[in-house]
Amino acid sequence: MTAKQIFLTVAILIFYFVMETNSRFEFTNLNCTSFDMGIGEFEYCNLKSINRSYKYVSGKYKLHQIPLPIMKLNFIMWKRLNGYRPFLYNITVDACRFIENPKSNPVLKYIFDSFTGYSNINHSCPYTSDLIVEKLPIGFLNHRVTEILPIPEGNYLFEFRLIRLKSIFASIQVYFTIS
Repeated sequence: MTAKQIFLTVAILIFYFVMETNSRFEFTNLNCTSFDMGIGEFEYCNLKSINRSYKYVSGKYKLHQIPLPIMKLNFIMWKRLNGYRPFLYNITVDACRFIENPKSNPVLKYIFDSFTGYSNINHSCPYTSDLIVEKLPIGFLNHRVTEILPIPEGNYLFEFRLIRLKSIFASIQVYFTIS
């Protein structure tokens, strides 16, 4: 073999091993907080581990004020770098307009598509029933954040703030690790 063939073979092997690197998504914590009990409150919000490989997230926000016609959503992505620091996104959208036209914000569409199959939040406003995300599995999210749109390794926090009349009435914080 010539030096050129050896170099080409080594380059192909290195490229193969770099492309075969596997990442893993794992939930670390989930916090749900209701600030205005007049609008609603979290009935449950939990991270459940069935065994070492099957974990899921479930949550139910019980509306006290029905219908809920106007709502804004603020999404903030944090990365842990000597404390949690803002990382890439801090987006606020009108939730009703976004549900009607999800393509208006590709970042939130990616996040929304990550849980819409496991929730009842996929209909237009006004919301007249409780908001539920039920048994969102870690395997589904692992596929989305490691293969569809890879996110760099690290500890992250996705924070969702629900806003009505310029005041936050609920907050959901999803902590996770990509390793």
